[in-house]
Amino acid sequence: MASSDLPANLKLLCSYAPSIKAACARMGMNRQQFHRYLSGDAEPSLQGLRKIADHFGLDDAELLYDHERFRQLVAIKRPISGAFSSVSARAREILMLNAESRERLIHHTGYYHNYFCPAEYPGMILRGLIRVFEEDGIVFSRNFERYPSDRSRYTKKFNGIFVHSGDRVLMFEREMAVGKMAWLTVLYPHDRDQPSLLTGLSLGITSSSQRDIACYRVILQHLGERIDMRTALGRCGLYDKDDSRIDPAIATRVRNEMRPDEFAFSVRA
Repeated sequence: MASSDLPANLKLLCSYAPSIKAACARMGMNRQQFHRYLSGDAEPSLQGLRKIADHFGLDDAELLYDHERFRQLVAIKRPISGAFSSVSARAREILMLNAESRERLIHHTGYYHNYFCPAEYPGMILRGLIRVFEEDGIVFSRNFERYPSDRSRYTKKFNGIFVHSGDRVLMFEREMAVGKMAWLTVLYPHDRDQPSLLTGLSLGITSSSQRDIACYRVILQHLGERIDMRTALGRCGLYDKDDSRIDPAIATRVRNEMRPDEFAFSVRA
């Protein structure tokens, strides 16, 4: 885990905080110990590294980048600290982040394969992996999507939050690396006929060079609270729309097609 650039990276992050004392208080970290991280006399544990990263809106692995690469990343992300690092009461009210919301959403936690047809790959279905989890009374998500590249495969990662709106579930996600890709997904919750599937529509910004706005049909397939991560990640990637490894009931319902009698893009029942 060691990185000779970590102290310099932490000092740069602290320049965005009102003070080191305030940052430590919000992170729940000992100030003397944190000063040892800044001086390079000690290194944070994995849990401590995650606390720091979460506070400044970064991924924990990014804290270990070489300093020049880290400076470039921070220039794009502009870490938020101080009074704005906590969700305000107004934002909580709008998002309905309360005990009632948690109770409505807690039974949706676990792992899911998500399916949709990305515009960048016509005729293909993407299968990703989403973890939905509760933390401090709020339900979050982390999404992994694998795409082909010139040499191998690359992964897009999204952080998200689950909220409810009456009898629907909303998931807002933002891509972790740069943060310019954002998606809002509206889902029908589990029902008695299909207890393992959440169906819905997702609206957001594609990864194409034009950064188009697109709307996709999407299905989340519940895998359980505990899974074999290696197997689940191995199943992620792009598939032909008629690939036998994709459930035909899912494949037909995520295609982005409209019938002549349809006047709006809607979920396939």
